[in-house]
Amino acid sequence: MQIDIPSHIEKLLFLHEALVIPGFGGFTATRTPATTDYVGGTVNSPSKILSFSENLTVDDGILINDIALTHGISVESAQKVVDEFVEKMKNLLSQREIVTLSGVGRLYKNYVQKIQFLPDSTNFNAASYGLPPLQFSPIARSREVSEHHTTEINQREDTPISNETLASMPPPTMPESTYAPQRSKKSSLGPILGIVFFLVSIIAGIWYWQQNKKTDNTSDNTTLEVPKPKATKKITVEPAAAAPTEKSVQESVNERIAAARKQVKSGRECILIVATLSQSENAEKLRKTLENEGYSVFYQQKKGFVVGIQFNYTDPSEIQDNIDDLKRLTGVSNIIVKKK
Repeated sequence: MQIDIPSHIEKLLFLHEALVIPGFGGFTATRTPATTDYVGGTVNSPSKILSFSENLTVDDGILINDIALTHGISVESAQKVVDEFVEKMKNLLSQREIVTLSGVGRLYKNYVQKIQFLPDSTNFNAASYGLPPLQFSPIARSREVSEHHTTEINQREDTPISNETLASMPPPTMPESTYAPQRSKKSSLGPILGIVFFLVSIIAGIWYWQQNKKTDNTSDNTTLEVPKPKATKKITVEPAAAAPTEKSVQESVNERIAAARKQVKSGRECILIVATLSQSENAEKLRKTLENEGYSVFYQQKKGFVVGIQFNYTDPSEIQDNIDDLKRLTGVSNIIVKKK
């Protein structure tokens, strides 16, 4: 009997906050309230966020009992079906395959051999399942004054104030007086600054006159010396080198091409095996990923689908550089090196 276990997992996640797959791990659903996106003008309904943990391995009996009741089989038979499903998932994950649980999400192993979970966009909150995001926009309202309020204000303004009302009203408060000292009209600071400025200008004029007198005396005592002409050197013009002929240019180009070909031939070929996959779909995805990154892909069908890259190298450090780049790109830590 073929039993679709992922459909049971999806159904039970709507009914329970946690679900354990015996011997493999467990899913936990966390409720999140409704969220508002003021930029996009949408309100998202409440939902559940799924997370996976390898530490939840103790059987809670929910999955096995649901399979037994739904298909009318014994608990032992349901336990055997779940064990076979768990063993199949572990084998696929150990081969660097991606396990897809329809309606739930995808499972894979990272470079440190830890299982990672990518949930689907399914909302497992049964109360808000299927509700689309609500669109909203702000409403602008103008303030209106009622006619009744305006008539009351006009009546208050038109009614005269009686003498008794005026007598009962408190007298208006007067502002407190502040003392501001008067400034003296005449200030003795201005004449002092004028005298100081006058003395400074006189001293500066005397200093300038003495400097001009010194420069005049030094200019009278100086004599001009006429420099003697230097001996001229004879300049000999050598004949220019002959322009390269078309034949010599072609020979130099051929020599450079031959040297480049020799350098290319001297390099050795290396093949780096990234993974050996059992499913052609996953092998094709990995091959396209390597091609998009600009690698020369090595693809071979031998006991599975062998996917890697091939390149020529002259320095062994180029092999390690490519291995490090492939680890960062694919997350695979065990890369096989094949040299030719």
